[in-house]
Amino acid sequence: MSSLFRKKKPVGGKRKSDADDGVGPSPPPPPRRRRPGGGGGGEQSSSSFSFSSSLTTFADLGLSPPLASTCRKLGFARPTPVQRAIIPRLLRGGDDGDDGGGGHLLALSATGSGKTAAFALPLLQVLSSDPYGIFALVLTPTRELAKQISQQVLALGSGSGMRVTCALVVGGEDVTRQNLELGKQPNFVVATPGRLAELCRAGGGGDCYHDDNYASSSSSRYHGPNFSKVKFVVLDEADRLLCAGSGFERDVAECLLRSTVAAIGGDGRTRRRDGCRTLLFSATMTRSLKSLEDMAGAGVGRLPLERVVVREDGSWDGGGGGGCGADRAGGGEGDDDEADGGTGGDKDEDEDDGCRGSSDRHGSTPNIPAGLRQEYVFMPSRVREAYLLCAVRTLMTNGGRGGGNGAYDNRVGGGPSSGWNDAAAGKNANISELLGWGGDDDDDNDDNGRPRRHPLARSAIIFAPTCERCAHLSGILTELGVRNVALHSLLSQNRRLASLGMFQSQRVRVLVATDVASRGLDIPEVDLVINAELPRRAVDYVHRVGRTARAGRRGRSVSLVGESDVDLVHEAERISGRPLEKCVEVTDEMAVRLLGPVAKASRLTRMKLMDIGFDELVAKHRERKRRDRRRREKAEGRARKAAALASERSGKR
Repeated sequence: MSSLFRKKKPVGGKRKSDADDGVGPSPPPPPRRRRPGGGGGGEQSSSSFSFSSSLTTFADLGLSPPLASTCRKLGFARPTPVQRAIIPRLLRGGDDGDDGGGGHLLALSATGSGKTAAFALPLLQVLSSDPYGIFALVLTPTRELAKQISQQVLALGSGSGMRVTCALVVGGEDVTRQNLELGKQPNFVVATPGRLAELCRAGGGGDCYHDDNYASSSSSRYHGPNFSKVKFVVLDEADRLLCAGSGFERDVAECLLRSTVAAIGGDGRTRRRDGCRTLLFSATMTRSLKSLEDMAGAGVGRLPLERVVVREDGSWDGGGGGGCGADRAGGGEGDDDEADGGTGGDKDEDEDDGCRGSSDRHGSTPNIPAGLRQEYVFMPSRVREAYLLCAVRTLMTNGGRGGGNGAYDNRVGGGPSSGWNDAAAGKNANISELLGWGGDDDDDNDDNGRPRRHPLARSAIIFAPTCERCAHLSGILTELGVRNVALHSLLSQNRRLASLGMFQSQRVRVLVATDVASRGLDIPEVDLVINAELPRRAVDYVHRVGRTARAGRRGRSVSLVGESDVDLVHEAERISGRPLEKCVEVTDEMAVRLLGPVAKASRLTRMKLMDIGFDELVAKHRERKRRDRRRREKAEGRARKAAALASERSGKR
């Protein structure tokens, strides 16, 4: 069957190695004049650097001794390539000739490379020189990523010599409490666009981004958060936030208007507020640079972005103004990939059906991690759940049953287990024997007693395409004794955080999730990623498999491929630049033995989901997304008519 996936040769030509993207470092440019009063720690030119850079410690990058000491205490041995490329740039401000708000940046770096610390550390140092109210606004597409960033900012700021405050503004939390937190003027605001835009709109309509409204109003009514003094606006996972048709467009534009635009004169003409710098961070280049500039500028002039593309070999290219550097590996003009987006509307920033009309082009994403082994299992789509159970049983220690803490309540993973994994129960012994769980597993040897070719995984993330499928797969695994937790957008915020906490603390070793867990989450201990179904867009595949093999570790990804998924395999090979190998551990004979137990577990799971009204939640979720989509289409239609009318009037003049 492996020949089935070799029909199309992976695009990208011959590769020197797994870690080499085939684009060598550019020749070093002539040395640049050191800028007076620069950020210290070594000047960097705007072209290409290699891993042999002399900037080997955080102090060399220009960070203050307290921040450098905090990095050492947190276990950061030395800066990663993206941190060496970004931190000095942010500390020294814009390049020569930039205006007061110079230093607008677009940074592309592989997942797990340390992008959060790359922008958090210099922002903390700049803040320490002049601490005041809301200093930085960080927008992220998901609630979990927002919480992770806020925790990292507070951890890094603990050693800055000042009391750093950070407000987390996400959906699913109490609005009144979040308003009170914003009223205290925290130094950092980490938010999802939907909830923050909701708070902004509640404060006085579309004109409340004008500075005069904040400064001169004496009314006691709520005017929304005051972002008039923000110095940095950071868009993490910018490719997803700026994706056309994602549902984020209106909310992101509202947040950017509040923080980056000021009104002047009586004619209503607007200009960009001086002193506010926009930073875009992403693992993929998913839109043309022109579109990114237009979106980031909220329609007010051009945003002089400097693009920095960090390669996996440790080198980076920093294009000049406009972001058009010499490196083409990270995409450029004409790239039109689009990452999956959110549901918009009711402020739930998830992913299930993604952006419409997206297309992936070769060369638009960084390499997948060098230590990642990509494999596939070809099987009939009708028995996908049986093969999934086989993969978990075969590729994980103890068949995925281990949960660490014996007191763990398995109902968190989708309901109480049926006890099929309890070999001592007598009546269930035949099921346990059928599954191969009759005794202690020998993790060092395979079923034939030979040493295993690859070590078994201790933790795994299973990706499902929709919330409904995620809940169903989680319930099946629970019924069959595999302890797991689910993470999708139909869970309450407390349940989402509890599930993620269970998995991060390793109380549970299996996480079943939608693409809400595919971006940004830093869980280094993930050994295995299983795609229960391949994503429809290849760029999502890169983000999924990037959850393992992080920070130089090794990892494994296994994709379950049905008869209609062959083209998706070709797309995954094309965008990753490597072929997918056949997973020989999961066999058809093993899956056939499990068809009966899996079918029974599937029926029980459906009944339990119906009992809790899950189908009604799914119906409401879909209706909300349809409503939001119609609203976006109407808004786009009105914008096109207005643009046509304006063009017609200008032509008559």
